[in-house]
Amino acid sequence: MRFDQRRIITLAGTFVLAGVIVMAGIYGPSAWKVFWDKNAHLDQVVIQNPPVDQGASLPLGAETEQSGQNGDSVDTGQIPSAETLSANSSAGTTTAEPPPTEVSGIKKYQEPDLKLLDLAPSISGYFSADANNGLSDSAKTLAFQTVWNIHEYADGYLFGPTAGPQMNEEDIRKYIVFHKSLWEKQLKNEPGAAKAAVFTDYFGTFLNRGVDAFDAKDKSRIELFHQEIHDMDTHLFRNDPSSKIYGATPFATKR
Repeated sequence: MRFDQRRIITLAGTFVLAGVIVMAGIYGPSAWKVFWDKNAHLDQVVIQNPPVDQGASLPLGAETEQSGQNGDSVDTGQIPSAETLSANSSAGTTTAEPPPTEVSGIKKYQEPDLKLLDLAPSISGYFSADANNGLSDSAKTLAFQTVWNIHEYADGYLFGPTAGPQMNEEDIRKYIVFHKSLWEKQLKNEPGAAKAAVFTDYFGTFLNRGVDAFDAKDKSRIELFHQEIHDMDTHLFRNDPSSKIYGATPFATKR
């Protein structure tokens, strides 16, 4: 049986072409879909993440503007410096800054005003112009300065900077010790100190209570000491009718 070679080749080509057409009809759409989705994904990545020149980073405000326009954040990989943030805050932000601290309300240390020295009758008898009959004017001035000064820091410690100057417990303790040493030194030069023993004994013990209270950092004892020194300062050594009376001393007040 003889075969025509040309016909055989033509017939084989026809079968191959038919197979290609059939395969294209079956798998062609799926392959095209996969190919298209891949390209679309790559295009999307390029659009959402534009290349960033790390050598020339944008100002913070420009990054924010570009981010808003594209709808996606732009990560430059860099953290703005403190100077950049400060400059941007000054130029573009409208957030209200907290008001500065009101320094006018802070009470500073005040020197004792000797013009206000006015002894209550209950203690005036312990002081005398005659050096042999009581404590001298120097002792009176020193006692007044002592209670004035310590009272200021006790107020500041208990009630804050608007009530008085500030020191911590240890420093106030040392401050009381310092004034106590001045008082004891003064008493050695007072020939009439024995006749004022009721007052001098109380005054020395009173200062010791203050030292112990601040040494222990005991708020209750510090408050009791504050009440005593308040009454001594404002009512026994000067007349301050606007001041509160605690009644914390064994001596009557002027009112």
